[in-house]
Amino acid sequence: MRALLRIATIAVSGAALYYAGLLNSIIIQRPERPGAIVVVLAIGAALAAMPLALAGRGEGDASSPPARVGAHRAVWLFICVMATVSLAWLWSMPRQHSEDWTPYHNDAIALNDCSARSLLAGQDPYATLDIFDCYRRFEIGADRTTPLRRGDFADVTVYPTDEQLDRTWIARERDDGNVEFVTRPSYPALSFVLLVPFVALGVDTNYVYLGCLLAAIAIIVWQSGAGLRPFVLTALLGASCLVAFTVGGSADLLYALPLVAAWIWRDRLVGAVLFGAACAVKQIAWFFAPFWFIAAVATLGWRAALRHTLLAAAVFVGTNLPFILWHPADWLAGVLTPLVEPMFPRGAGIVFLATNGGWQLLSSNEYLVLEVAAMAVCLVVAWRTRRSSPEIGVALAIIPLYFAWRSLFSYFFLVPLFALAGLVRLPMGELIAQHAQDCGALTLFALPAKLRAVARGERAA
Repeated sequence: MRALLRIATIAVSGAALYYAGLLNSIIIQRPERPGAIVVVLAIGAALAAMPLALAGRGEGDASSPPARVGAHRAVWLFICVMATVSLAWLWSMPRQHSEDWTPYHNDAIALNDCSARSLLAGQDPYATLDIFDCYRRFEIGADRTTPLRRGDFADVTVYPTDEQLDRTWIARERDDGNVEFVTRPSYPALSFVLLVPFVALGVDTNYVYLGCLLAAIAIIVWQSGAGLRPFVLTALLGASCLVAFTVGGSADLLYALPLVAAWIWRDRLVGAVLFGAACAVKQIAWFFAPFWFIAAVATLGWRAALRHTLLAAAVFVGTNLPFILWHPADWLAGVLTPLVEPMFPRGAGIVFLATNGGWQLLSSNEYLVLEVAAMAVCLVVAWRTRRSSPEIGVALAIIPLYFAWRSLFSYFFLVPLFALAGLVRLPMGELIAQHAQDCGALTLFALPAKLRAVARGERAA
């Protein structure tokens, strides 16, 4: 069945991203370890496979005849096994994972939390946040910062060592002359405004991010056909990168939830509001803007798509306007940090071959050319297939970052979530349980036929 094959392709891609992400983190921590090319190839293959899973209109795919039952069953068995991996990660959420474990796994989580605290104190985080005070409060250090290629690090080619980071951190904390570390919020305002009530209540924001993932999963499952729901849920868990790297520490779910809802409901005004909210959380959502617009044009027509786009822009401006008026230069500097600050090459895309794989490191401008070229190709594909493959854009939007100077793994691990959000919009029809059984599909969330009959009999009694 092509519907189940589409779902399985996305789930297996998510499993590949899971292992690629683990290997990526190992190599970053232990540069002498081999495997950079495996990471880059695995991520590239996953990013290429998911648009293919969304190709076409999907009409009647749920009722297409089964083929290669044995292989299909083996794939779904693998997906079910990977789903149990996700459940294990969920179970481990409250526990300490290592000796240096902290809820503030990276500077995004830490600075967002401190920004919310600053706002609660009546201060503008873009103008007043001090990373040293923030990190002192949380008892974390330079290994959870974003260093910049200037000051003490001006002559560093790839990335400062832990010793260099610690030495400069201690010096700047003492002399207050920091130019080497990103110190202000570097995301739009909703990245911390939405956290204010949770921070005020003392809630660990990692649970907020996990809640966003679970809410996005619930929306996707709810939007899928009744017969497909067990398989969609199994696939969402089988794409283990989603749960694992959320539990491991990621603030990206705060933009992912409204983005998922915005894509699914893009034919409604609420979709435009939610897309504006996603863009007001993190700049990664901006990469989806042209693809969301193209999909809206295909769904609604030009005029309605323009109205929705203007509404999304109004939401973005409205949520950031207080900070724009408060300290305009500081807000602009913060939001443009990823674009204008001299950051080090870092990531799991092709730049990883140079930073950790021994390949020649190109200049940042050369990677930018590759990124722009990839974006142009993806936009052409999305536009030319806007009617024949209306959901493909959601899986194309992040591909350009694979070629970027900064291609952090966090940019990629949510793509299976977005791809499944697009998939459930396809008119694939209703899946009949017997058809799924005949083609060898397996799921953790549906009883075998005999047990279902027993359960129905017990309820009737």
